[in-house]
Amino acid sequence: MKIIRVYSQRWRVEDYHKAWKTGAGVERQGMTEPENLERIVLILAFVAIRLMQLREIQTLAVQLKARGLKEQAEAIELQPCRNVLTQDEWRILYLNANKRGGRYPKKLPSEVTTLKWAYKAISKLGGFYDSKRTGIASWATMWLGWDKLQDMLSGYYLSKETAELIGF
Repeated sequence: MKIIRVYSQRWRVEDYHKAWKTGAGVERQGMTEPENLERIVLILAFVAIRLMQLREIQTLAVQLKARGLKEQAEAIELQPCRNVLTQDEWRILYLNANKRGGRYPKKLPSEVTTLKWAYKAISKLGGFYDSKRTGIASWATMWLGWDKLQDMLSGYYLSKETAELIGF
């Protein structure tokens, strides 16, 4: 029985490797020095885990709803996104997702957004439109959204440091 239980978890290991290889792009790295490759592979392993945490919110909720466990699915989806994203990440994501006509919202929400919302916002940032009506974005799409979020975050930090240097 233990062997069956362990084997049933194999899909999570497979999913992690897909997140790490396809999503985070560990195989696309063109490092020539073994030390550099080792560093980037390790960094991307943590990125893959964060992407997997976000994606599992959606996939687990879909599975629970299919089994008639709606309350349990909602409890998972409604967890605060600060469980996976930093404060700056979710705030930048919120501002970007809620801009209208090129204008950003004037203020942030008083409560932290949910993991379900964060998953959908990152997926959309990566170009996800849910054309197959599965609600599940591909790893490549998740990575694109994550990468764009990190670019926006870098721009935010750069502008913040520049403003401090200038004296604003």
